[in-house]
Amino acid sequence: MKILASSPEKYRLGRALRPFSYSVALIVCGLGVALAWAHDQGDIARSIVVVLTGVLLQAAVNLFNDHADLDYWQPRKDDTARRVVTMIKLNTRIAIIFTLLGMALGIWLVTQVGWELFALGLFGILGGYAYTGKPFEYKNHGMGVPAVFVFTGVLMVAGAYYAVAREWHIQVVLLAVPVSLLSSALLLANELRDFNDDKLAGIGTLTVKLGCTPARTIYLCCLLSVIPLSFMFHWMDILPGWYWTLPSLLVLVQPYRKVISMEQLQELPPMTGRFFMVFGLGFIAAVF
Repeated sequence: MKILASSPEKYRLGRALRPFSYSVALIVCGLGVALAWAHDQGDIARSIVVVLTGVLLQAAVNLFNDHADLDYWQPRKDDTARRVVTMIKLNTRIAIIFTLLGMALGIWLVTQVGWELFALGLFGILGGYAYTGKPFEYKNHGMGVPAVFVFTGVLMVAGAYYAVAREWHIQVVLLAVPVSLLSSALLLANELRDFNDDKLAGIGTLTVKLGCTPARTIYLCCLLSVIPLSFMFHWMDILPGWYWTLPSLLVLVQPYRKVISMEQLQELPPMTGRFFMVFGLGFIAAVF
């Protein structure tokens, strides 16, 4: 029998929204928008709607993330369990509202761009649902990290670019790789922080399946590879101002030290999110 997680406070709306993670939506959508403008295909209205849609769907995914935990809390009848179930159900209802709002904005974009964007958006929504939704439950099968790389990284950058520019470009996929790696690193930071709770609850995240040491190694590889990749793209003549990513080294030290020491890991996700934001802003500036 699976043992329940021991931190009911994680389901409170403020924490379940995971505010530090919005660097993901802002940066990945912002990168797609910036690339469209760098390629002289910019549009103000579509740019604003793309970023807003990305933030709404990121919030929805964050809130849906804990829905599968109902299986572990509903069998219990104590006051704590009832309170947790109420919080999870409330978060799920809010997630549905955010999803519907995001879909409404997405439909407007489809009317501006074409049915291909609808297919891409539907694929992304299904991918977000499958993260914790049955029968897929990527999170519970150790597939959350690669799924985030694809759905919350490459797909969002390419989708944002297409929604604004109304065309595809292979360079966009290549340039999406560094921010996709940091999306995965941010999820790994959460998994490392929640390792004990997830293991007790029988939630099969990648970190639970591999162990903390291999997961930490993957996290560090994601974190430390993005600036060398930026220089490589500069060498390939597709990232003119790669040096704008260098200031992010100043905020790389904190998450690096934290994951090496493996102490007070509750601070690791916001530190990772901070690095993501600083690097991402520099990377966006570098495309012009």
